[in-house]
Amino acid sequence: MAFLGVVGIWCLLAWHVEVKVAFMRGNLLLPIYTVLVSSYVLSRFVLAAFYRPPRDAGITPSIAIVVPSFNEGEAVARTIHSCLALDYPADLLEIVVVNDGSTDDTWDQMVAAAARYPEGRVRCVDLGSNQGKRAAMAAGIRATKAEILVFVDSDSMPAPGAVRKLVQGFANEKVGAISGLTYVRNADTNALTRMQAARYYVSFQLLKSAESVVGAVTCCSGCFAAYRRVAIAPLLDTWEHQRFLGVECTYGDDRNLTNRVIKAGWKTRYDGQAEAWTDAPDQYKKFFRQQLRWKKSWSREGLLLIAHIWRTRPLAFVPVAVQTLAGLLSPFVILYSLTKPALGGEIPLIYFLGLYLVAMAYALLYRMLRNDGLWMYAFTGTFFYIAFSPQVLWAIARIRDGKWGTRDVATPEPLVLVDA
Repeated sequence: MAFLGVVGIWCLLAWHVEVKVAFMRGNLLLPIYTVLVSSYVLSRFVLAAFYRPPRDAGITPSIAIVVPSFNEGEAVARTIHSCLALDYPADLLEIVVVNDGSTDDTWDQMVAAAARYPEGRVRCVDLGSNQGKRAAMAAGIRATKAEILVFVDSDSMPAPGAVRKLVQGFANEKVGAISGLTYVRNADTNALTRMQAARYYVSFQLLKSAESVVGAVTCCSGCFAAYRRVAIAPLLDTWEHQRFLGVECTYGDDRNLTNRVIKAGWKTRYDGQAEAWTDAPDQYKKFFRQQLRWKKSWSREGLLLIAHIWRTRPLAFVPVAVQTLAGLLSPFVILYSLTKPALGGEIPLIYFLGLYLVAMAYALLYRMLRNDGLWMYAFTGTFFYIAFSPQVLWAIARIRDGKWGTRDVATPEPLVLVDA
C-alpha cells in the first residue's frame, strides 16, 4: 500500500509541475521555484529506483578507523569497543583515536579502553589542545598507512558487519569514497529526535541513493564513511588548511573532503547496507547550533561544487545546481508565501499543495522501507525543516565565523601518540 501511495504521489507531483508550467505568467517567482523543486524531488525518486548497493566482491583491504573526539568521554570508549567488535580480520584493522584537546576525561577514557586490547590494536593520539575536527582527522590519517580510511564520529557505532560491507564498493577502482547509512540511535527521546531520525533515513535512502546512481554523492557523512587513501592523500594539506573569504575553515570537513574527491575525478558512492548509529541533538538550542554549522558548510560547499562538477560528473550538475538554487531561494519564497495573503494577495494554494505532496511522498517512502511508527515524523519533519530555512540567511552572514558553537580553537601544541 505504501508503494502504491508513493506512485500516486509521483503522479500528483508530475501533475503539479504541469499545472505550474501552464500558469507561468505574471509573477513567476513561485511558479518557477515550485517547478524546480517538484522536478528535483521527482528526479530523486526516479534515480533512487535504479539504485543498487555495491555487490560483495570479497575484498578485505587494510583499514584504519579514524575517530576524532572532543569532550566525548564515555561515548568514545563505547565507539572504540564497537569498532574492535567488527567482523573484519584483526591483522587488517587498526583503530586510531584522536583527542582534540578535550577538557573532560576523554583522554583517560580513550587510554583505558585501548588498554583492554592487545598492543597495537588501538593507537591513541593527543593533540594537546583543541585544534578542530579537521586537524584531528588529519592527524589520524597521518598516523596510519592503511589502504582504506574509515571515519567514525566519536558518538557513532558501526554495526558488526558494516565495515566489511562498506569497503566492497572499492572493488571498483574509480570509486574514491563511500558513505554508509547512519541511523539516529536516540530516536525515541522526544519529538525532535524522531523528526531527525526520519530526516536522516529519507536523506540517505532517497537523496544519497539517487546521487550514488550517477557516482556523485555530494557528502559522505562524517558519522560513517570510507575513503581510498590514494584518493585523499594528495588533497590532505589543502583540505586541512582550507581557506574561504580569507579565513581558515573549521567546519564542513566531510562535505569539503567529498567535494575535493569528486573534483579530482573519483566517483563517490552510497552503501545502504553498511549501517551505523549516532546520537542526534535532543535539545532545540543544540540542534539549531548544529544546523547553523551545517548550513554554513552547505552554503560554501554548494557553490564550490557547482564550479567543477559539470566537468567531472556532468549528469549530476543540473540537480546539484537546482538543489543549491532552491535552497538559497527557500527563505525568500517562504516569507513571500506567508506575507502575500496578509497584504491582500491570493493564498498560494498550489505552492502549499506542492509542499504537502513532497512531505507525503517522503512519509510514504519511509513507511514503505521501514515499519517503526516514525513515518508521520517524516511528514511533519518536512514542514519543520522548511519552517526554519530562513536560518540559511544567518548562516551566510556568519560564513566567515569558524566557531562550532561548542568549542574554541586554541594554540596548537605537540601531539602525543600512545600505542595500546
